[in-house]
Amino acid sequence: MLFFVPTPIGNLLDISLHTLMVFNKCKVILCEDTRVTKKLLTLLLRNDFIQQNYPNINPQEKHFISFHSHNQDEFLRNANKDFFTQDIAFCTDAGMPNISDPGALLLRYVRENNIEYEVVLGGGAFSHAFVCSGLEGAFYFGGFLAHKQQERQKHLKSLLEYHNTMHIILYESPKRLRESLSDIALFMPDSTLFVYKELTKLYEREIIGSPQEILAKLPNNIKGEYCIIIQKDSKNSLKDSKEKILRLSKDDILALDIPPKQKAKLLAQVSEKSIKEWYAILTQ
Repeated sequence: MLFFVPTPIGNLLDISLHTLMVFNKCKVILCEDTRVTKKLLTLLLRNDFIQQNYPNINPQEKHFISFHSHNQDEFLRNANKDFFTQDIAFCTDAGMPNISDPGALLLRYVRENNIEYEVVLGGGAFSHAFVCSGLEGAFYFGGFLAHKQQERQKHLKSLLEYHNTMHIILYESPKRLRESLSDIALFMPDSTLFVYKELTKLYEREIIGSPQEILAKLPNNIKGEYCIIIQKDSKNSLKDSKEKILRLSKDDILALDIPPKQKAKLLAQVSEKSIKEWYAILTQ
């Protein structure tokens, strides 16, 4: 039996009894990062309740095997169906497998090969953030935005179709948070954002405001994973939303706290100067 198990996104006390039961019974654990999962089990075992009732989650008694986005194809290509006759737990570093994390390919494999499996119920950052926001109704979950600006802007432009009927939930890394918020400011400048940092962790933080207001509140040194909720704008039609694209002025863009390279790309879209020309101006 293969178990797909959720792990806490921050606070270890959020782990479920079901997940503890699975870790307790499975000697083999497939995991996104063996170091992260070993550390998780080590920390869990320090809890007196867990130590007394689930002593077999001791990482020294487990066999950890890496299964992540870079090796999953090769792993499954070479996998033997007999391997899955034993009890195996599969987990990612945090949250629910298959939600912006590996797991979907593995689930399709076991289903196609008639291997018994079970998905253990669990939550993730996007659902927790939505509850924290106080919003209600339908939402669109888009996961992580693209790394490259052109692809990211293309994605955001396509989301305008949903902006007046659904809330939009996205993930972003600390490396690209400023750039992504600047792109959101271009396409949805009047939208209200709920931005969450490090949910359920020690440095959890909520910031509410327009894209530009959020940018102004960000610290110089950005750390941690972020969840962004763009509140739906039911007052505006798709046509109205598209007419707002690139409504930021040059002064608005110049005031953004983002790297010169990214700023030059944005300025080139609202002026007759090229990216190269703007970059030279910004760095002189």
